[in-house]
Formats: sequence, C-alpha cells, structure tokens
Amino acid sequence: MPLRRRSEAVSPREKSTSGMDLGTRSLVLGVGSLALSWVPLLNIVAFLAALMAVAFGLLARWPTGWLTNEEPNPRRALWGVVLGAVALVIFIVTAVRYSAI
Repeated sequence: MPLRRRSEAVSPREKSTSGMDLGTRSLVLGVGSLALSWVPLLNIVAFLAALMAVAFGLLARWPTGWLTNEEPNPRRALWGVVLGAVALVIFIVTAVRYSAI
C-alpha cells in the first residue's frame, strides 16, 4: 500500500476526476458568459454564468486553498473574474437597452 501524504489521509474527499480546477472553470464560464451576453434572451443565462465565473475565480484565488484538493490556476481564475465582470456589465447595458425598445 503506497504511503499517503497527511493532507490526503485526513481529507475524506477524493481528488476530482473532472480534470478542471476552479480557475479553468471560471475561465470557461467567463468566456461563455461573454459570448452569450449579447443575445437578448440568452443573456439571462449568461448573467448566471458570469456570476458563477466571478465566484469560482475568487474562490480559486483564495489564499488558504481549503476548498479543493487540487491546485487552482490563479492566472486563469483572474481572467475568469475579469471576463465574468465584463459580461455582467454588458448584461446590464443590454438589459437596459432592450427594455427601452
């Protein structure tokens, strides 16, 4: 039986097998929300994706790392937060613009 590190032995969670850390998830959601934020009815879904991109990005950049076992990519997380914030601004602008028509 291979020896396990103390952090793996204490943690009951298994490592994620999805292959995506929080930083990458944040980036994917940020890009998707930015792409969908221009479409009139799909911008509601993009709004939720942008909120999740910002939340995942901020959690990935959290300094303690208590949330996940894998190392998040802080550069991708930062870009996910930025793209999510831009998508939120575009959502607000387009929602006001479409409601005025």
